Amino acid sequence: MNESQAAAGFAAMGADHRLGVLRHLVKAGKDGLLVHEIVEKSGIAASTMAHHLKTLREAGVITQQKQGRSTVSVANYSRLEALASYILAECCVAEND
Repeated sequence: MNESQAAAGFAAMGADHRLGVLRHLVKAGKDGLLVHEIVEKSGIAASTMAHHLKTLREAGVITQQKQGRSTVSVANYSRLEALASYILAECCVAEND
């Protein structure tokens, strides 16, 4: 992961509403949530939910799959782990200098 990719991932999570949506998806596990379930849990208006989900999807921190007429959103755990690893990769190296 390069710095630009990491910045995009962190920026997508940098808004209160999007971070809240992502936390709901992480809690939901590998089965994810339908869009209307995210709306119910988050209290975010349905009219703006598509924008938040699109931002998270474009940053790669969630994936979405169609199931009939519904869309299921799922946290992308490998991407989230990569972001955590990126930010912690050089943890405490300056302590030994």
